[in-house]
Amino acid sequence: MTKYYSRSKGKFIDIANMPDQYVRNAFVKMCSTDAIEDVIYATQQKERADKYKKLAEDNFASSVDDLDKNEIMVVSLTKERDDYKKKANDMEMAKMNINRELLDVKDKLKDTVSKQAYQVMWDNCEKLKQDYKYANDRMMNYATMLYNKCPRGDLKMFSEIPNTDEGWEFVSLLKKYLNNVSYKLRVRGQYLDDETKQTEGWRRYSFGQPIVKSKCLRVYVDINNDK
Repeated sequence: MTKYYSRSKGKFIDIANMPDQYVRNAFVKMCSTDAIEDVIYATQQKERADKYKKLAEDNFASSVDDLDKNEIMVVSLTKERDDYKKKANDMEMAKMNINRELLDVKDKLKDTVSKQAYQVMWDNCEKLKQDYKYANDRMMNYATMLYNKCPRGDLKMFSEIPNTDEGWEFVSLLKKYLNNVSYKLRVRGQYLDDETKQTEGWRRYSFGQPIVKSKCLRVYVDINNDK
């Protein structure tokens, strides 16, 4: 199909589709313009169009290449991210397993240490029990020995000594020959005399009476703690 290049529109137009008046105007214009100039101008425009077309195609191809490269990079980065994510999950699982193993070891050690500590405490208690028994047996032996050496009954050594000159002479001899470094004598009255019973009665002396109103004497021997 024959075409006409329109300078005003900057493109080629099909002559068959041009209005009649537009065709006449174009023909007049062609007759008044140098044909060679039009051909040169049209060629320049075509070359320019081809240049822009090629540039656009090159840019598109470059963009497609860049897009492919970016897509490849995205795929690579995605794979690398997934790999790191998997490694992180594996590390987390390993960490959990290690913590679980540590807890198990800790529990086992705790049970072992507890049993050992209990055994040590038990052994110590048994030893203390034996030591206590040994000390208690020795103490009981000493107590028995001391008991056997102590006098039985009251410390009253003599009683019913007549409250007379003869009786007091006996008391004086006791004091004379007594080991007064270790012992000492105590003389107390015994039995209310008959005269006091008749004159004063016995009720006021129910808890004891002085020696001068006693019928007899009692002699006590005490340990001398004064020396």
